[in-house]
Parts: sequence; C-alpha cells; structure tokens
Amino acid sequence: MKFDSMLSPILSLLYPPVCPVCFKILNNREQMIHPACEKKLVWVKKPVCLKCGKPVYSPVQEYCMDCFKSVPPFDGGASVWVYTKAMADSIAMYKYQGKREFAAYYVKKAVEIYGDWICQRQPQCITAVPLNKRKARIRGFNQALMIAEGIGKALRIPVDDQLLVRSRFTEPQKGLNPQQRLKNLQQAFGPGDHAGKYKRVLLVDDIYTTGSTMRICSGLLKEQGVEHVWILSLCIGSDY
Repeated sequence: MKFDSMLSPILSLLYPPVCPVCFKILNNREQMIHPACEKKLVWVKKPVCLKCGKPVYSPVQEYCMDCFKSVPPFDGGASVWVYTKAMADSIAMYKYQGKREFAAYYVKKAVEIYGDWICQRQPQCITAVPLNKRKARIRGFNQALMIAEGIGKALRIPVDDQLLVRSRFTEPQKGLNPQQRLKNLQQAFGPGDHAGKYKRVLLVDDIYTTGSTMRICSGLLKEQGVEHVWILSLCIGSDY
C-alpha cells in the first residue's frame, strides 16, 4: 500500500471535507456539496453573449454590454455559474483560505456541463491565467491552473502552463472599474516559453467580470500565433 493511500483516511478524519457553499462538514463523504446548498447557486443559462457567454437580457441580444462596446479577441466563451454572493464566498475560501478540495466540485460541474463544448472545439492544450510569482508564494497555488489541470485530466487534453507569464504584481481587480482594471493589468503579462506552440487553446480562469484579464491574455496568445482561443471561467457576471 502506498504511503499516500494510507495517509488519506487519516487526513480525512483530521480535516473532514466541507461543503463549498456553507463551509460545514459533509456528513456524507460521497457528496461534494450539500444538495440544499447547490440549489442556492445560479447556473448560467441561455440567453448568453455569443462571445463571452455572459447572461444577457433577451434571446435577440447577441452580445453583452462589454463585448458590444469592444469585441474581445477570443473566439468564444462559457462559464458555469453566475457570480453571486454564494459563489463569490466559495471562490474566496478556495483561493485565500486554502480550500483546494473545492476544485474537485468545480471541475466536476465544468466537465459535466461543458465537456462536450470543449471537445467540439478540439483545443490542442488547456492553459490558465498565470499568477505572479509573489502571489503564487503567498497563496501556495494557482487556483485557475488547478481547475485547468482537473479539466484536462478528465477530458484527456494536455495542460500547458508555459504559454503566458505574469511578470508584474498587480493589485486585486475586485472593486476597480473597467478602466482601472485595464490600467492595472497593462504590461502585467508576457509570452511564456511555449508561446506560439499551439494553434487552438482553451484559456481557463476562476472569475470573469468585465473580461479585462481574459481579453489581455487571449490577445497576447493570438499575437504569438495562436489562431483560436476559447475561454472558460467558473463564475461570470451578468448584464442584469
């Protein structure tokens, strides 16, 4: 028996899994979330923006307000949940309180809902929005990369985190208006060692609000020779 398999039950007793919404212990170890808590989450449903996948007012509305004002460089996008308080709190615990086990639930739902959508686009690899080295040391992991790796493993698609680098420390995007977000991200990203290696790429991040980060990263990928970039986020804002 491997040491990891021996250690897992012990760790489970010391640190029992908790629900990614209410953060209380899951009495049923087979569950990833309390059924009642899952009902509190708002799933992204049509109609959505044809570019980024953000929920919009009407089926006749092709683009959200952000994509209408400025068409993003990526080819299309999708997201699992609307960015409500429940998901904001869940992602915050995942990112800042080390609740990495939440990734299993996020990945499961992302694959269930968008697995076919991803495979139909035939990405040659999945990559994630990179973290600055300082943030990576503070946080201990890249939350977007963990999601990308889970999706890649489930769908048997290679994951490559060497397409982009984040060369400059930036302040958190939360609380900034669109203009401030863009300014905050200017010159923050650069090409990685494998830039230009692929023609079709799926770019993953945890949260999409105005889309500033995804726009900059997908634009940079295309500048390096990637022909098609699709984006996938866990949570997204809405036009209503």
